[in-house]
Amino acid sequence: MGNITPEDVLAVVGILGTIGAIFLYFHKPQEDLDKRQLIADKELDSKATVLAQKEMENKAALLAQQVESEKILNEKKFTEMNTKIDTSILVLQKDIQIVDSKVNNLVSSNATFHLDMSNKMVELSTILRERLPQKL
Repeated sequence: MGNITPEDVLAVVGILGTIGAIFLYFHKPQEDLDKRQLIADKELDSKATVLAQKEMENKAALLAQQVESEKILNEKKFTEMNTKIDTSILVLQKDIQIVDSKVNNLVSSNATFHLDMSNKMVELSTILRERLPQKL
């Protein structure tokens, strides 16, 4: 029992070889599985990043669209206000012209009235002088 024979060495080498083959047989798929899992995780991360980026782009586009529609609505309101103000100014200018015309007519008729009154008073004064005796 004390002697190691070449058959014993070959048996031990065969057993070690078999254990190594079994180890590699089970270890290799685990490495492949780990590699596949790493690749899948990277792809998932990149897909999640792309999805998050697309979602942000969609939100940004929606916000830009809302801002643009609000801008158009405000421009429309300002245009309507400017139109109303312009119309009001035109109406006021016409009213001012009408008032100016009426004042001018009133001043003209008043001047005519005063001139007529003045002429009548001169006429009355002349009649009174002719008919009343003069004081000496």
